[in-house]
Amino acid sequence: MKKILLILMAVFAFGIQNVSAQDAPLKIVTNHPDFKIKVKRCAASGKTVVIDLILSNVGATDVENIEGFGGIYYGSPRGTEAYDDEGNIYQERNIYIKVANRDGGGEFKIPVGVPMRYAVFIENVPTSVQSIARLSLEFRCEKWGLNGSKLVKLANIPISRD
Repeated sequence: MKKILLILMAVFAFGIQNVSAQDAPLKIVTNHPDFKIKVKRCAASGKTVVIDLILSNVGATDVENIEGFGGIYYGSPRGTEAYDDEGNIYQERNIYIKVANRDGGGEFKIPVGVPMRYAVFIENVPTSVQSIARLSLEFRCEKWGLNGSKLVKLANIPISRD
């Protein structure tokens, strides 16, 4: 009886450890303490993945000039790119963004305490992909010291599929 109980406890303990290793936590690094990002959803329809983000300014003053860039900006690749859990990379024409309800990135403002919608669209993602392992987003904002060399990084974003 003791052996069976011991074996069951070992199997249970190993099972918990195995689940924890597979479910890596979502990580977000914005490179500025006043710049916060939340992942609202990450959903796929066919081979298109949409990641809806909420950008927030928790500082003391409004940020008037912040720019977000997609995969291509005036014909040259930028820093925005994504990697999936199967080792694929998405950049250039496979990834684009929308700020609020406007097409594309460009310049926008983030008032203090007012959330800003930001959507990332990734095209041609195989239906077998289960998560975005890393998403690097290029933002430029002089006030926050974001100049394109400090990319915003999100990691371990699970994809929900129908």
